Order: sequence, then structure tokens, then C-alpha cells
Amino acid sequence: MMHAEGDVSAEPLGLAGMRWENKSQRVREVFENAPHYLKGRQVDIRFRAETVKEFAEHVSWQRLLDIGCGDGTISLQLLKDKSHLTLMDLSSNMTAIVKQNIPPTLTTNVEVRNEDFLKATFAAKPFDLIVSVGVMAHVNSPDEFLAKIRTLLPLGGSAIIEFTDCRHFTGRIERLTSNLKEIFRPGKFRTNRLSFSQVAHLFEKNNLKLVSTFRYAMIPIPGIQKVISPKLLYKIISMIFGRCRKNRNAYLGNEYICLLTAI
Repeated sequence: MMHAEGDVSAEPLGLAGMRWENKSQRVREVFENAPHYLKGRQVDIRFRAETVKEFAEHVSWQRLLDIGCGDGTISLQLLKDKSHLTLMDLSSNMTAIVKQNIPPTLTTNVEVRNEDFLKATFAAKPFDLIVSVGVMAHVNSPDEFLAKIRTLLPLGGSAIIEFTDCRHFTGRIERLTSNLKEIFRPGKFRTNRLSFSQVAHLFEKNNLKLVSTFRYAMIPIPGIQKVISPKLLYKIISMIFGRCRKNRNAYLGNEYICLLTAI
């Protein structure tokens, strides 16, 4: 269940607007249309997969949990003989795709769970690395979400968390176009309008130390993904922001991918 802000509307941090059970169901409904989501987010997924891979190579891990795993693109690339992945998503269609994408020789190394993370229970053994891409915008309580992540990490464990800074000037442009779209096609639920300062405070509160970030932004021109191929759009954005190892013009980016350590 990766980030699809263009498909939904937004709400201030901390305001649910509906019971969480209903919101969770509506989030699930949005991401059940897996082909639509995956087609529209090709560029984001590519940047996120590259960055997660780079960050994961710089931490020690064997057990990984991916919350909101989508089709598995981001985490399955990390799968090795001696590693174990737990891939979790609200969408049954996404988890069905994940199962098809697991290498046949490593099926015993992967557990796929079609569940709500905040309701799920886990074995006592902690995860060394937790990945969550595009989920913070959709949870009922980002604070509760991060707190549970921290309980599943040992001291010194790592997390890779992605979120969108909607208060950033690039985010404000995107939100304006999204709000205009809402006039004609209302969203099924409202997402959290997070800022970097809010999320940084929640990281600190939940004993997650920020180690490194990669920032980028989609070009905030309505409809650009319909007139430019994903390959060309990726190339243009790469020219502006670089890659994880050398992040250029980071101040222009409202998409944050953060590497954190549990303290």
C-alpha cells in the first residue's frame, strides 16, 4: 500500500474524520485497484526501490518487515538465501501479486500477510529492519504507527520510512491541484497532511534517530505523467535530485525517504 496521494484527499494530522475501521476499509478499497496504482506510480516506486536498496546495504539485517509492501518491488529485491521477509499489505490484490513475484527457490524465506499493521500481532523475535513506504499518509495515528514500529525493533535496529511533506512549497502546489481535482472527483477518505517538523518530532518521541535522508519531488504540473513517459520523467527528476548516494537540490524535495536507528 504505497503512497497514492493523487487518488485521495487530505486532512490535518490527528483528525480522523471517520471511525478508523471505516477509514481502513476505504484505504483497502483504493489499493485493491492494484494495476491502476502501480501504473500511475512507476517513477515514485523506482526512486523508492533504489533508495531502500542503498540504505539497506548500509545496515546489518536478516529479518525484514515491509509495511504496505505493494507488489513487493521494493523489498523482494533485497531477498537473499539467509534473509527472511515479512511482507504486509491491506490490499488482497497486492498481496496476491507479491506471492507471484517471490522467486520459486526462496518461497520459504517470505511470509505474506494481508492484514492491518496496527491490528496485527507478531512473534516475540524482533525485526532487524522495518520498511514503510507511503503508509504514513494513510494511518489513523502516525504516532501510534511509529510507536508500534519501535516495539518491533531491537536497540540499534533500523527503519526506512517514507512520507510526503505537505507543508513544503512543492507539497502545497501538489495539494492545490489535488484539491481542485476533489471538486470533480471526491476522494474516498482523507490523508494526513504531514510536515517534516511534525514527523521529525514523532521520530524523536518514539526513539527513532534520523541517520540519513533522500529527498526528491515529482514535477508539480497537472497531467505531466500522461504526456511524458515514466522513463523520461524519471530521467528528468534524476537530473534535478540525483540519487541516494548524491542527493542534489534536496531543499526542493517534499518526498522524504528516511533511514532511522532505534535508540
